Amino acid sequence: MVNICLLGGVGEIGGNKILLYGKDGAIFLDFGLNLKKKREYMVGYGFERINRVLRNYLRVGILPKISGVYREDLAANEEFIYNAREFSIDCCIVSHGHLDHYGSVAFLKKEIPIAVSKSMKALIEHSIETSGRTGIDKEIFTFRDRKIEEIRKKDKTYEESVDEVDRPLIIFEEGKKIEGIPFDITPLPVDHSIPATFGFRIETRDAVIAYTSDIRLHGVVSKYTENFIQNVINSDILLIEGTRIQDSATRTEEDVKNQVITETLKKNGKLVSALVSSLDVDRIRTLIQAAEECGRIPVLSPRIYHLIKTLEEVESKVKLPRMENVKIYFEKRSIIDNGYFLESAYFRGWLKKLYEKLLNSDKLIKSEDISKHQDEYFLIFNSLQCVFELAEIKPRPGSLFIESTSEPHDEEQEIEWEKVENWVNLLRLDSRWIHASGHANREDLITIIKQVRPKRVIPIHTENPREFKKLLEKDNIRVEIIEEGGELNLDLN
Repeated sequence: MVNICLLGGVGEIGGNKILLYGKDGAIFLDFGLNLKKKREYMVGYGFERINRVLRNYLRVGILPKISGVYREDLAANEEFIYNAREFSIDCCIVSHGHLDHYGSVAFLKKEIPIAVSKSMKALIEHSIETSGRTGIDKEIFTFRDRKIEEIRKKDKTYEESVDEVDRPLIIFEEGKKIEGIPFDITPLPVDHSIPATFGFRIETRDAVIAYTSDIRLHGVVSKYTENFIQNVINSDILLIEGTRIQDSATRTEEDVKNQVITETLKKNGKLVSALVSSLDVDRIRTLIQAAEECGRIPVLSPRIYHLIKTLEEVESKVKLPRMENVKIYFEKRSIIDNGYFLESAYFRGWLKKLYEKLLNSDKLIKSEDISKHQDEYFLIFNSLQCVFELAEIKPRPGSLFIESTSEPHDEEQEIEWEKVENWVNLLRLDSRWIHASGHANREDLITIIKQVRPKRVIPIHTENPREFKKLLEKDNIRVEIIEEGGELNLDLN
C-alpha cells in the first residue's frame, strides 16, 4: 500500500514537501523552505540560536512534525516530535533550484541521499556561494556536525572528525529512471523560470503519479512541458502546482523582449537598467538580446556572469546567452582606491576571483565609465543593491528602470519594493514592470489537466486549491483537497 502525504505547499505558494511512502520505502519529492512563514516569524540562524533553530522551525510550522528525518546534531529531545510518526527516508528528490523547493534539505539527516540533475546542482551551488548564506543554511550538499564540534572543544581527547563531509548524492538524467531508490521515478524536464526544472513520472505498486513541479506552457522551452504531458497521460494521480489558478493573464518571453525594446528606444541619451532574478537564464538571455537589438552594450552584474560561467564549466545543456558583446559591472566595495582595491575584505572570495580573472581583459566596466556614455549601455542587475550602484552612476533624470521579476522564489528576490521605489523616485528614474511569469495561468493549468486525463487531481503550491474543484467539476474530473499533514491512500480499486 502506497500513500501520498502533503507536508508543505498546501494552501500556500512554495514550501513543497511531498512524502511518498509504502512497504517498498519512502521518499520526499522536494523539501522546500516556507519563505512566507520564515518572514512572518523572523526565524533565522543567529550564532547564539544554533541550539534551538530546529525546535523553532518545528514550533512555527516551517518544518513538519515528523520524526526520524532530522539531523541529530541540532535536536534536543524536541517535544514537538516526541510522539510524532516516524519515517525512514530513502531519498529526497529535488525538482529545481528555487529555495521554496529545496531550502529545508539542510535540516535532513546526513545519511539521506539528495537527488538532483548536474545542472541543478551547479545552480544551487552557485546560489549558495554568491548569496552569502552561512552555517546550516548552506548545508545542502555538505554537512558539518555541530554537536561533535562542541564536544571536541570541551574534550580535547575526543577523536571523531569535525571535517565537513559530503551528503550522499544521486545525479539523475532527464528521461532515465533514478537509480537506487524505491519506486520507478523518471525525471522529465518542464518549462519554468529557472533552467533544470523537472516534473516526475512515478510508478508504484498501486498507481502511476505525475508531479508537475513548477510549470508553464508559455516559456521559451514550452516543448518540455508538452513532452512531460505526453509522458504522463492517463496517470492515476496528478500533483499539479496552482500558483496562478485565478489569473488568466498571459505574456510570453517574446512579449517581454518586444516591450523592453519599445521602452528602451524611447530613452535616447538616457541610461537603461533592469532588475531580474539571477537564476532566470531565459530572462537574462532576453534582456541581452533586447539590448543588442537597440544598439546598446549589455552590462551584467558579476553574480549573473558567475552563473553563466558556472553552467558553461559543467557543460550544462541549458541554452545560455551569447556573451561576445557583454561587459561585467565592476562594483565598488573597498574604502580605498576609489572602491576597487580587490584585497579588501569586502570583496568576497568568489567575487575577487572573478574580477582578478577579468582585470586584464576589456570585459570590466566601472560606474564612472558608464556615467559618461549612459545611452550606450543596458545594465542587467539581480538584487536590491542595484539602486546603490545606480546612485554611483548618477543616471540622467528620466532614465529607464525595468522591474523584470515576480514573487519571491529565493532570498535575493525578497526585496522590500517600497524601499526600491523610494530610490527610484530619489534618482528620478522612469520605472516599468515588464515580466512573464514562471507559472502557468488558469487556462493553461486546465489544459494540462485535460490533456493528462488523470483519475484524480491534487492541487499543491497554491493558495486556492478549491478553485480547481470549481473549475473541473463540470468535466467530472475528481479533485482531492488534502490539508497539510493529510494523506491519500493510493489503493484506487
